[in-house]
Amino acid sequence: MNDQQKRARLRELLSDSKGAIAPGVTDALFARLAQDCGFNAAHLSGNAIHKNFCLPDRNLLTTTQVAQRIGQISEASDIPLIVDGGSICAETIALTRAVNLYERAGAAAIRFEDAAVNEYGAAPDELAIAPAAVVIDQIKAAVDARRDAAFVVIARCDSRPQETLDQVCQRLAAYAAAGADAVGVQLTDVADFRHIGATVATPIVTLWPKAQMSAADFFALGFRIALTPSSIPLAAVNAAREMLIEMNRQGNDRDYFARQKELAATENWYKKLGTNRK
Repeated sequence: MNDQQKRARLRELLSDSKGAIAPGVTDALFARLAQDCGFNAAHLSGNAIHKNFCLPDRNLLTTTQVAQRIGQISEASDIPLIVDGGSICAETIALTRAVNLYERAGAAAIRFEDAAVNEYGAAPDELAIAPAAVVIDQIKAAVDARRDAAFVVIARCDSRPQETLDQVCQRLAAYAAAGADAVGVQLTDVADFRHIGATVATPIVTLWPKAQMSAADFFALGFRIALTPSSIPLAAVNAAREMLIEMNRQGNDRDYFARQKELAATENWYKKLGTNRK
């Protein structure tokens, strides 16, 4: 698929009540793996890519660095990529630049939040939430900045720890009215998920509470795309760490690989990388 086809595909997913899981990826290898394992979209999360650089999630990567990674992923895979703009986009000029660079690099969507400061693990009630009017202006700027009308703008609301559910719903409605193609929302309580899913008409792209419900149950509530930011890199690091510890202790990795039931299929997939996109 070319970039425009990927964006059209993402819009199809946003309108499909069946829902889709978008695994978090950090690079071209994991994006291609997600594609070849049958997923229809991927998510370049801010936390995951910072961990890929061995950095804390404090907006330490530049938009240029992220755009370079987007380009690598886009070249290697044929599924739409949703890119986390984080709170680096709290400044409107930074947001419009990110839209320009990420779209040009091949992203299908950018998602950004109304929290003025984003740090993974920060106490939710300590987040500084931007006034709705400011976020509305940012959304309008993002929409105006895109060159391809199919490029998806996703505005995320992080205000639940400080505002009522009705206030959150009002924010999400205002974000959609300002031009956001989809919205996201940071929640922890199952009852809140149910309320938002039943109330908000705009497609919702947000983190899936895996410990609390299945993907099927999540989509049945009305959510369209479930994000799992760290599942792939965490699984990969855990497997690599186990192998390296065993190799260091025993002087070889034979026993580790002998225990891997899917090794032959993985080796076959790995050998074929670069020979085709499908």
